[in-house]
Amino acid sequence: MPHNQNLHSLSVNEAPAEAESTLRDRIDYALAFLRRRYLAIGAALLLSLPVGGLYIFLTPPTYTASSTMMIETRGNRLLEQTILGDTPPDSAWIESQIGVLKSQNVASYVVKQLRLADSPDFAGPAPSLLDKALARFGRAPVEPKTEQERAGEATGAVMGGLDVRRVGQSYMLKIDFHSPNPELAAKVANTMIDAYIFDQLNAKYQANRRAGDWLQERLQTLREQASAAERAVIEFKSKNNIVTAGGALISDRQLSDINAQVASVRAQAMDVQSRLERVAAVRRAYQEDQPSSLADENVSEAMNNPIITGLRTKYLDLVNREADFSTRYGRNHIAVVNLRNQIRDLRRSIRDELGRIEETLKSEFAIAQKRRDDLEKTLASQVSQSTATNQAQVALFSLEASAQSYRKLYDSFLQRHTEAVQQQSFPITEARAISPASVVKTGPQSGRIWLLTVLAGGLAGIGFGALREILDRGFRTREQVRSVLATECLALVPRLEGHNSRRRVGAQRPGGILPAFITDRIGGRDVYISAEIWRALHNSPDSPYAQAIRTIKLTLDLNDATGKSSKIVGLTSSLPSEGKSTIAGAMAMLIAQSGGRVILVDCDVRNPSLSRALAPDAKVGLVEAISKTVAFDDAVWRDAKTGMAFLPAIIREPCGNLSELLASDAAKSFFEALREKYDYVIVDLPPLVAAIDVRATSRFVSSYVLIIEWGQTKVDAVQYALRNLPQIQENVVGAVLNKVDMAAMGRYDSYGAHYYGYGRRIAH
Repeated sequence: MPHNQNLHSLSVNEAPAEAESTLRDRIDYALAFLRRRYLAIGAALLLSLPVGGLYIFLTPPTYTASSTMMIETRGNRLLEQTILGDTPPDSAWIESQIGVLKSQNVASYVVKQLRLADSPDFAGPAPSLLDKALARFGRAPVEPKTEQERAGEATGAVMGGLDVRRVGQSYMLKIDFHSPNPELAAKVANTMIDAYIFDQLNAKYQANRRAGDWLQERLQTLREQASAAERAVIEFKSKNNIVTAGGALISDRQLSDINAQVASVRAQAMDVQSRLERVAAVRRAYQEDQPSSLADENVSEAMNNPIITGLRTKYLDLVNREADFSTRYGRNHIAVVNLRNQIRDLRRSIRDELGRIEETLKSEFAIAQKRRDDLEKTLASQVSQSTATNQAQVALFSLEASAQSYRKLYDSFLQRHTEAVQQQSFPITEARAISPASVVKTGPQSGRIWLLTVLAGGLAGIGFGALREILDRGFRTREQVRSVLATECLALVPRLEGHNSRRRVGAQRPGGILPAFITDRIGGRDVYISAEIWRALHNSPDSPYAQAIRTIKLTLDLNDATGKSSKIVGLTSSLPSEGKSTIAGAMAMLIAQSGGRVILVDCDVRNPSLSRALAPDAKVGLVEAISKTVAFDDAVWRDAKTGMAFLPAIIREPCGNLSELLASDAAKSFFEALREKYDYVIVDLPPLVAAIDVRATSRFVSSYVLIIEWGQTKVDAVQYALRNLPQIQENVVGAVLNKVDMAAMGRYDSYGAHYYGYGRRIAH
């Protein structure tokens, strides 16, 4: 667990460090880019400044007229609502009004009002003297522009110089117009408000007119539809016998009346029946055998009958007298008996009278029953008819609803049409001017133009520098050599100006002739040494050039100490003219100066540039020494000052078998003999493009040093050359960047910038 925690903390700490390293690398790269390309950037800046100054000088002054307009969103309105409906304005609506202000219609109104089509500033200049002169030589004269073309150009000029923006979050719009003429700019800015108001009034008028025309057509259609719907209702009522009065159907009223009559007749019949039954009961009570119940029987018909009332009065009087006489004289007294007979006669009379009343009630009851039956039949018929009417009313309701809908639509459209006609005769607008145009000079803005000029020049310089960076595919730094070629960069060899000039070492020196101590032994075969190389190695041993050559030798010695033999060292390059021969000669001279036994062999048998430089008078060389047609001592040349031996190469015709000669056992044996005789064998090899010759030297060359011209040799060329010679690539000890501009090198390698500058001061 602690181990995992340590790993976690390590990863967390490494992440910021990696990010910081990446940022630092980017900053370093940017600074290095500026150091490398500051001349291009500075040149672009210097070139841009006259352009900016010329633009400021040639650009005429520009004036801006600003006016302010407010769009009323509420307030005084003659009509509360427009025909198209009103919605509260929002930001999108304000932006749409800005678009209207910038529209062609508004600009055309301004052009028309101010007659800008006739102004040369807007309609375009008249034909120039050059056009007139060319017309004299046969060129068709420029036809004058039509009024429509001039109006179009003026409208475009107005739209191009116009700028409208919203003031904060309010409903105020600021109108800016730019023009070289201040008075014209103010007129245009003020007229823009009038043009907008006119456009709004015209738009509303046209909209209301179109709406009124459409409403008129729609009203005619709705009128016909409403009439047809109402006609259908009337026809349906007539067809189904549906008649209304007071908002209700007559059939319903009749049904209600009949129903009330039936109820009344039924009540009347029941009342008559009840009275009839009561009269019958009373009549039965007046039978002779029921005299005791007379006092309890009472019927309204009997009580209201004057005859029965009189009879009953007499009857009651006789009953009272009969009771009194019975008490006074006894029940069998003749007077009592006479009274009793009179009472019986009165009862019979009352009964007979009640019989007549009963017959009358029976007649009334029969009449009531007959009337009830007739009304019930009429009620049943009326109920059946009402049911059919109610079923027809379902369809009638739909027809009436449709007719009402059409009528309401017609009334609504009629009201809207009236409003539209009123608004056509009195259009209103919500816009009004707040402040007239004020004119200020706004151009040319020198500060902004200079700033833009500097920025444009800087960007152009950076772009040109970036283009050069992209096109720069050459080797520039040690790190680039290591990352691309996967080998070490042994040294940075500075460029020596004028090193092609030669002097005869051992033949001449300041103050006299050098003693030719080797001339007697080898017949005067002294090599020519470049004066610059001689001064760099002999007179200035601490110069950057000498230090670089010494670094190459030290690396070879260290490789030899680790078991990698460097006795026979081949110097090659991917392309010709990269300076491999010069470095080979300088290495051999430096080794010889330090007391080592060294021989420099020119193995570039097809283009022996080293032999032409050091031994231009040689007649025999490497080929004759390998083939043993001449003795080795007769082919070798020497430097009388340092003792360096040099074996030149002489071109012979034909030279088709030179590759076979270098790959032969004789060549291998020859170089093995040189290995035994000398401490160092420096071989100047052909370029890698001569793949056959270089491959032939792999039998006797133990180590290769790749010479790359700084900034000139392309990366692709070196990679391609090494890819085609894998056996050479395996034995490459390292690469050397040759002809390095030490002053410019500091701009590519930020870490070694001070060192390179220091080395450059030492060289001087």
